Amino acid sequence: MHGNSILAHPTRRFATRALVMLITAGTLTACADDSPVEPRANMPEGGVKTALLGINILPTGQQFPARIGFVTGSARGQAPTIQVYDRYGQQMARFKAFTDTWDQAGPGVEVAIGDVNGDGWPDILAGEGPTPFSPSGSRFSVWNGRTGAYIGGFATSTTHRGGLRVGAADLNGDGRDEILACYGPSTHATRVDVLTLNATGTNIGYLRPSTTLGWLTGTDSYNGCRVAGGDVTGDHRDEMVVVFEGPLNTLWVHNPIGNSILRSKPLGNTYTGAISVAVGDAGGDGKAEVFLGRMASTDANPPVLIFDGAKLMSSNNLPNPAITYPYTGSTSNTGIYIAAHNLNGDAFTELLAKPTTTGGFSMYAVKMGPSFTDLWLKKFEQPGNIPAGGPIG
Repeated sequence: MHGNSILAHPTRRFATRALVMLITAGTLTACADDSPVEPRANMPEGGVKTALLGINILPTGQQFPARIGFVTGSARGQAPTIQVYDRYGQQMARFKAFTDTWDQAGPGVEVAIGDVNGDGWPDILAGEGPTPFSPSGSRFSVWNGRTGAYIGGFATSTTHRGGLRVGAADLNGDGRDEILACYGPSTHATRVDVLTLNATGTNIGYLRPSTTLGWLTGTDSYNGCRVAGGDVTGDHRDEMVVVFEGPLNTLWVHNPIGNSILRSKPLGNTYTGAISVAVGDAGGDGKAEVFLGRMASTDANPPVLIFDGAKLMSSNNLPNPAITYPYTGSTSNTGIYIAAHNLNGDAFTELLAKPTTTGGFSMYAVKMGPSFTDLWLKKFEQPGNIPAGGPIG
């Protein structure tokens, strides 16, 4: 089915409210203490022990009716609820990812999808939002994207409670995505961890040592980071793409078997806010582009910068990006969360976007590559009263 046929489906009328917008557009052991920089330290494979949720999304014996196309999370201040959609935007499940007593304060939840167990179906990844009252630190969790069964998860630190942001990438080329976890802002140096599910599907352990911006540049950041993965170089292995946020805003593209790059101020010298990151093949040439979305609500038209992956890796400076505006005509300032997935089955990735503004009801848009001008989807999230804001993955 072609994307334009989706546009013919009836959608909810936009409410008249400030948020309303016209959408036009073998495992290594690694450290998990609170100074976790390379080189690695010794630690049990299972990570810091914490409350194990074990929540299954679906009843035993059932499975999702279709492959997961994308997921959405919830903003800080809201319950950590995840919505699961097929590629046509049909909601297949809605569930609370974390349900302990300290999650009742509304940490929100970060989300991503990736084939962690190698069965060909995207699995669901969640990162607990800020958890100041947690006894063990902020956690990640993973669910089977076919059956909804809980795969595993834990806190990557005993004392970091600033939340975890998640992503996925097949860094070693084994056909299974690794789990990527970034610290949210806290008093601990911002770090990114790379974890993997073992071949038997029974345990999650560390694939490589934790990395901080200080290990890369000599100066640590404390403002958090966000992470995604994709094949930027076209070598059939994914790269890990990390944005360290704040005054030291830095883009790090980590190539596990080649040259990695660091580029400061990817959204300009004056921008020090949060950055959403996605990776996908916008040109259909087998080399992924890097998408960066401005999350700060500085105006009503938040841009997404699209960097050519090959040029990004070969240039000594940031190449000139293409720019698209998934949301225009807003009546209030907003930032933007983004993701990149091929939903309509052609050679090009789609750009998924949600506003960061927390007023009104939640909505999302999906624009089709390579131009990102034609819509694949535009919808309010069901059941219709989901608070606005929160990530898309």
